[in-house]
Amino acid sequence: MKSTAQEERLGKMDGGAQHPGSGRIWKFKRDGRIHEFLIEASTTEKHTYCIDKREFMEIRKEGLRVPPGLLPGMQITIQDLDLIAIQLVDFKTLYSRLIELEARLAED
Repeated sequence: MKSTAQEERLGKMDGGAQHPGSGRIWKFKRDGRIHEFLIEASTTEKHTYCIDKREFMEIRKEGLRVPPGLLPGMQITIQDLDLIAIQLVDFKTLYSRLIELEARLAED
């Protein structure tokens, strides 16, 4: 099943973890995590995928309940195209950290 393979890939990523029984156990409501993001994984064979704001906000709410607090994210596979959807503010924060770290490495 493609969704199972997607969740397994999530668990094998650097900083990734697949949640056992994803969505069926109260402690693991979503499919997994990547570093500081709580991830819901979705897959479709259609040409499009619609992100539901209510679902994304629910992921955000659930992420805040996981110590020390996780950011919301979605791993979306549309046929053979793998995407990650996160809030723009979180992307800006990550990108700023990356630029800062690259600058420190260049100084050394």
